[in-house]
Amino acid sequence: MLNTVVNAKPSALITINATGIISHVHITGRSQASLALLTGKRLLKLLRLVFDTHNSQLISNAFTTCLASQQQTTISQFKHISSRNLTEYFDCTLAPGPEKSIIIFFQNVTESVLFQEELFTITEQHESLNQDLCVAMANLDFHLMDLEHAHKKLSALYRITAIVQKTVNEKEVMEEILDGMTRELGFINAAIFLLDPNSQELINKAHRGYNDKIRVSLGQGVTGYAALHRELVYVPDITLDSRYIPGTKNGFSEVAVPLIVNDRVIGVLDVETSQEQSIKAYDLDLLRSLASQIAMTIAHASHVNQACIEASTDGLTNLYNYRHFQNILQQEFKRATRYNWSLSLLMIDIDYFKHYNDINGHLYGDDALRAVAELVRQYCRDTDFVFRYGGEEFVVLLPETTVTRAHIIAELIRKAIAEFPFQNSNNQPGGALTVSIGIAGYPDNAASESELIDAADTALYSAKRSTRNRSCLYSTNIS
Repeated sequence: MLNTVVNAKPSALITINATGIISHVHITGRSQASLALLTGKRLLKLLRLVFDTHNSQLISNAFTTCLASQQQTTISQFKHISSRNLTEYFDCTLAPGPEKSIIIFFQNVTESVLFQEELFTITEQHESLNQDLCVAMANLDFHLMDLEHAHKKLSALYRITAIVQKTVNEKEVMEEILDGMTRELGFINAAIFLLDPNSQELINKAHRGYNDKIRVSLGQGVTGYAALHRELVYVPDITLDSRYIPGTKNGFSEVAVPLIVNDRVIGVLDVETSQEQSIKAYDLDLLRSLASQIAMTIAHASHVNQACIEASTDGLTNLYNYRHFQNILQQEFKRATRYNWSLSLLMIDIDYFKHYNDINGHLYGDDALRAVAELVRQYCRDTDFVFRYGGEEFVVLLPETTVTRAHIIAELIRKAIAEFPFQNSNNQPGGALTVSIGIAGYPDNAASESELIDAADTALYSAKRSTRNRSCLYSTNIS
C-alpha cells in the first residue's frame, strides 16, 4: 500500500519521532538501501540540505505545531528552487503517527500548479479575444446582407471560436478550424499555411480541398503576396491574375488573409471558392475576424507545445530529463506488463568524467556531454527513449526489446563513444573517453519499475568496478 501511494506521483514519506529524529524514509524511484543513510538524522538538518531557509523553517514550524496539537497540518503548493535552478511546487502534509511520531508526506505538484497557471492565462486570453471578436462583429456591414444571413454567419463565427478553445494542440486546432469553416461557413476549399522562418516558405499545414504538398515562397503567388505585404488579398477571378498558383481543382475566386501575432506574420489563411459560390464584402470582413482568432489560437498552441518540450528536456543535451524519465518509465512498464512485452533499460555512465573536466575545463566537458548524447541517440530507434539521468549519466529505455538485443545496442554505443575523437581524450585513463553501461530488462531481471532501475544500476557499477569501458548484463551473481 505504501509503494502504491508514494509511487503514484513524485513524492516522499518521512516518519519522525517526537525528538525530531528520522525513523523511516520512502521516496519515489529510490531504493530503501540508498535511503538508509537518512535514518537517524535530524529532520531540521535534512530540511536545510533540501530546501532554502524559509521553506525549512516553514516545515519545521508545522512539525512543531502538529506535534503539540496532534492534529493534521498542511502546507499547500510551497515554492522550491531545485539545485538545477528549476522551480518546483510541493504539498506537505503532517499527521500524528503512533508513539507520538509525526508522518510527513511531500508530494510534487509542479505539473498541477503549472497547469492551473496555464489555464488561467488561457482564460484571460480567450476573454480578450472574445472582446475583440465582439468589436469586429459590430463593425461588419449588416446592410450588405439580410438579417437572417447575418445571424447565420455570426453564429457560425461564434461556434468556430468555441471549437478552437477546446484544445491547445496546434494540429488539432487547425483541423477544428477547417472543419468549422467547411461545415459552418460553407467554404469547400480552405487551407492554413504557416511560415517557416528558416526557409521563408509558407507550408500547407492543414487543408480541405487543396494539394497537401504545396510550399510557397514568401512573396510568391497570392498567399505569398498576402504574407509579404501583410494585407488581405482578394482575387475575384484567378484566371485573370498572373500571381495565381493552382491549388484546387475547382477554384475560381481566392482570398488570402495573413495571420499576424504581435506584429509578426506566422502564416496565411487561404480560401478558394467555385464560380457558383460568390464572395461578398461581408465574407471578407468575416475572414479578417476569423484570421485574427486563428492567429492567436495557433500562436498560443505553439507556445504551450514549446513550454511542454522545455519542461521535459535537458537544456544542455536536448535529451528528455529525469522528470520525464519517471513518467515514460511508468507508462512503458504498464504497457509491457499489460501485453507481456519485453522492456530493457540501459544505464550509461561516462568513465573518469571528473578527470576529464578537471583537465580540460567544463566547456569541453559540456561539449563531451552533448557529443555522447548524440552518439547514444544515433543507435536508438524512433520508438526508443533517451534521457539525461543526471550529471554524466544517461538512460535509454528500449520498449519491446529483449536484454540480449539491448546488450548488442549497448556494445554499439560503447564502441562508438570509445572511438569518437573527443577533445584531449588521449589524456584520459586508457587513452580515450569511454563509458560503462549496465543492462537490465523486464521480465528477466525485474518485476517493478524501481527493481528495473536498481538492476541496471547494479550492472553499471559492476562494469565500473571491473575494467570500465564495458557493458554488463544484470545477474543475481553481481552486487
